[in-house]
Amino acid sequence: MMNKNAKSVAPLLAVMFAVPSFAGEKTPDPSDLTETNTSAYVGMSNKGGFKGSISGDMKFNNGQQGMFTLEAAIDKDGDYTDSRLQYFHVFSTENTVVPKIAASLDVLDNALFTSASPGITLAINSGIKGLNIFPRAGVLAGKYSDDVKKQANITDDSAVGGSAALYVFYTAGNDGTYFGLYPEYNYLSGDVDMSVLNTNFLMSTPFNSDRTRWGQIKITNTNTTIKNSLIDEKINDTVVWANYKFYF
Repeated sequence: MMNKNAKSVAPLLAVMFAVPSFAGEKTPDPSDLTETNTSAYVGMSNKGGFKGSISGDMKFNNGQQGMFTLEAAIDKDGDYTDSRLQYFHVFSTENTVVPKIAASLDVLDNALFTSASPGITLAINSGIKGLNIFPRAGVLAGKYSDDVKKQANITDDSAVGGSAALYVFYTAGNDGTYFGLYPEYNYLSGDVDMSVLNTNFLMSTPFNSDRTRWGQIKITNTNTTIKNSLIDEKINDTVVWANYKFYF
C-alpha cells in the first residue's frame, strides 16, 4: 500500500468546529440524505484513527436549502489521512416519484488523489414506509498524488472521470433507528487509470427522544485498482468506525 502524506490536521479541525450554526430547531431525520441540518460527529476506527465532521445549513427566500459538510481524519499517530468537503443545494419538486433534487459538489483529498465532482442527487419515493433511496451521478476531475506518480512512473498528474453512488436507508424502529447501505464509486483516467469502490454499511440509533444525539457503527470496505503499462495494483481494506453524532 502507498505511504500517506504526514500532514497536521489540527488547522483543518479548528476551521471545522468554528463553523457557525444557521439552522432553526427541528426534529432531524438523518436517513434523509437531502435534508439539510446543522450537525457534527466524532468517530474512532478499529485501527486507532480519528475522524471529525461538521455541517451547516442555509435557507433561502425562494424556499431552496443548502448545506456544507466538512470532514477530516487522522491516523493513530496523529497524521492527516484524508478529508472531504461536500455542498448540497436542495430543490423541492411537485413530482411524487422524485420529490426533491439536490445539486452537489463533492471534493475528496487522500493519499491517492485530490478530486472534485459536481453532480446530481435524486430523492426517490420508494412507496415503502421507512425506505429512502438516493442515487447520485457526477463528473470528476482531479490530480494524482506524488506517491501515485512515483509508483506508476508518470509525469502528468491530471485525471478526469466520473462518480456514482446509490444511498439506501431503511428506518426500522419507531424511535428513528435506521440502517444504511451505500456504494460510492469514483473512476479517474489519465496516465494511470484508477477506480475506487467504497461499500458502506451503517447502523444508527438515537440516544434521546428528540433525536439530536445519535450513536453509529459504520463499516467501510474499500476496493482500489491502479493500472497502467507499468503497474497493476489492487488494494482491499475494511475499517469499522464508531461515531457519535449530534445536532445543534
